[in-house]
Amino acid sequence: MALTAETVSEQAGRPLEALTRRDVATALLTVPTADALQALPQLRRALLAAGNPLSRPFWDSTRTMLSSIEDGRVTIGAVNRWLQATGTEPIQLIGGGFVWPDEDERGPVAHEMHALLIAHLEELVTAGTIDPDRLAADDPEAWRDYEQAQLTWLTTPLPDGRTPMWAVDDEDTDAFLAAWDEAEADAANVLRKELSSLPNRPRPARDLRDECARLRTILPDAPWPYDLLRAAGGVDADALPDDDEALWLDLASGVVSCRDEPPGDDDESATLYSAWFALDHAAWIGAIATLARMGHGTHADADSLAHYAVTYNFAHEDDDAADEVWDDWDAADDDAWFTGLEDDDVEPYDDELPLQVGFHTVTLLWRALGAIDADERLTPLGWWGLPAATLRAWEPAP
Repeated sequence: MALTAETVSEQAGRPLEALTRRDVATALLTVPTADALQALPQLRRALLAAGNPLSRPFWDSTRTMLSSIEDGRVTIGAVNRWLQATGTEPIQLIGGGFVWPDEDERGPVAHEMHALLIAHLEELVTAGTIDPDRLAADDPEAWRDYEQAQLTWLTTPLPDGRTPMWAVDDEDTDAFLAAWDEAEADAANVLRKELSSLPNRPRPARDLRDECARLRTILPDAPWPYDLLRAAGGVDADALPDDDEALWLDLASGVVSCRDEPPGDDDESATLYSAWFALDHAAWIGAIATLARMGHGTHADADSLAHYAVTYNFAHEDDDAADEVWDDWDAADDDAWFTGLEDDDVEPYDDELPLQVGFHTVTLLWRALGAIDADERLTPLGWWGLPAATLRAWEPAP
């Protein structure tokens, strides 16, 4: 369908005389660029006839932008900048760290706040507080004022008491946590199915008792890695659970899903922790299911764990949940923390290498728990407890 003034008006939901630069710009981006360029003169004449001529700088910048898009000489960032220069398009990333979710990822609150901000910006344009022509001319002061106007609105409570920035952020956080809970539930279901065909793993009562007695003595004052173990498990060293099984599983589950801020803020710690936190559900399932299948005495060093994760074959390969937990597997190679580890002797797209770095921290903590021995082989305690601890880590928060 050809783009006409009437279709722009219909899309925007307002008459020609009330159309804004943003209304016209967004409509032009909905059709092939060649069609948009062809429609441009007719749109300009129609708006002029309706008493809403907009401005020459807008039409000039629009033709320049559409021509650049048609020639393939423009970036997405430049298109966004042009759209924001209409004076009523919210800037996606605002100083202070606020980011608008992409349109297809916004919840009801984000959609509401985005629309309210657009209406607010339209009022500022009408009042002359925002000058779109100065924005189109890339005036630095105009852009600073434009961003500040949005930041002020985002951080000012509405009449109903909601502060837009925090309302959007809370909704986004809630959506992320809900999606993460769903992913962990899927991962737990897959791991249960993988374990269901294996023999029962007996609980080594004496080993558990002796290890927990040692941990109760050493946890309050011991240095690294026990301070990291405490943080990962989210335990209070002065108020540890009385039950040995609860204590051990709490600590071991924290290795899978760290609960508190880990100690250390140096670059080396940051690199190790980033790699550890980057271990995804698929990697954990592959490593833990392999250890459970092979039993105590199995090699459980970082290199072996990474190999288990990469080469693991699901017993339930047709399971939808299994497909879900493996969807993002290839993304491991692209993590920013990994780029700093590359050198001439390292293959940067080797799936096992980033996992080896991540599992390095895991093995340190497992040794501290007695789940693996000094030779980095799985102990009877680890054989019994690590699968249960992994499932506990993926349980919904109380």
